[in-house]
Amino acid sequence: MTEALNTTTTPGICNVMRAVSIGVVGLVLSITSASARDARDEIDFVTRASIGNLVATAESRLALDRTTSPEVRAFASQLVQAHAAAEAALQAAAAGSGAAVSTTPDADHQASMTALQGKSGRDFDEAYVADQAEIHSNALTLYADYMLLGDNVKLEALAIKMIPITQAQFKRAQDLAKN
Repeated sequence: MTEALNTTTTPGICNVMRAVSIGVVGLVLSITSASARDARDEIDFVTRASIGNLVATAESRLALDRTTSPEVRAFASQLVQAHAAAEAALQAAAAGSGAAVSTTPDADHQASMTALQGKSGRDFDEAYVADQAEIHSNALTLYADYMLLGDNVKLEALAIKMIPITQAQFKRAQDLAKN
């Protein structure tokens, strides 16, 4: 009877072991997939945030050279300082995440900067302020999304810290656009 029990339970145990093995493999694959997605999210966040900092800084330096408006000059000066600090904070938060900050703008932002370089006077000021409003609006969305959906604690803390700063910069750009 023991022999009969062993022959009938052995295939059952094999099926259970096979099911458990398949479940473990599925779990490992889903964790690996989620981990890869998290890494892509971190890279996307760091890349987009650093490009925003680069472009805001480069355009603001150009504005310091080109504008004759005291209000635009003050805004540009504030942005150069603020985005240098933001970039340093981003580099610190990104350390160890596997994401590296960008050192060059992407093609779209480079084209925007090139177009701005071709302007002067009031046209320059209007284009510069419009660019800054767009950059800061996009940054607000980026930070809010990462605050809600991001998985890296240091990057999430940075996003939370940057929201009120970026919101104030965006509002200032909007105010300048009205004048």
